[in-house]
Amino acid sequence: MPLTTDYHMHTPLCQHALGPMEAYVERALEIGLQEIGFSCHNPLPNGCGANVRMKETELEYYVQRVVDLQFQYRGRLHILLGLEMDFVPGMEEYLDRQAQAYPWDYLIGSIHYLDPECRFGAWWREMPLEHDAHYVQYYRLVQQMMRSGLYDIIGHLDVVKRSGRLPGPRGAEELERTLTVAAQAGCCLEINTSGYRHTDAAVPGPYPALSIVEQMLKLGIPLVVNSDAHAPDQVGTNFPLIENWLKQHGCRQVARFQQRRREMCAL
Repeated sequence: MPLTTDYHMHTPLCQHALGPMEAYVERALEIGLQEIGFSCHNPLPNGCGANVRMKETELEYYVQRVVDLQFQYRGRLHILLGLEMDFVPGMEEYLDRQAQAYPWDYLIGSIHYLDPECRFGAWWREMPLEHDAHYVQYYRLVQQMMRSGLYDIIGHLDVVKRSGRLPGPRGAEELERTLTVAAQAGCCLEINTSGYRHTDAAVPGPYPALSIVEQMLKLGIPLVVNSDAHAPDQVGTNFPLIENWLKQHGCRQVARFQQRRREMCAL
């Protein structure tokens, strides 16, 4: 069975995605997907990251738009209600309230900032840290996010490589620990194909790199394949390439979600 789901796509509410939500749905139908999910960037308090996410006052509107699309496309495409929810230490109570506020089908957990005030982007090139320390700080936050139990999917695991930096020995060791934490916590990780279109990455390719996906498969970590689409033509980007690679490396199942319950389906 081919890849038929894409759970990571954004909307103009995040202020850096293009195109009406209907256009994402129509593109999914065009390429033969059976199930998609919108997962726009969540609001954060105190204006944190306000230029790249929806406002708190827009969250209910976002939910209603997805519900409307579910009705509009019923019988043609299964549309899920998701959210890409940043993990920021110290905001756990706020994030938990957000997680409980609406009937999400899944929550994608991501690290976009390396500090509680959301001043330092995770892949910021001007980070005042040497390369290994940059990676260590990022992966330790990812581990904390995994242990929080707030999320159903862990997003773009090694996106820190967009900094143009590559990890040294300490960064590589921290990645190994991160994968161990993921396996112990029962996390589902995404293969995010947006890296193929990010020219600022040190090495173009998915998040995480396929060498890391090999380690995930050995550890039995569940996975999904997502596009992280910020425009309609990005829906399902490079899915056939990833599907072929997974089958060649013995992957026989991918995860699906509904009402925050995960099930494994044949690939």
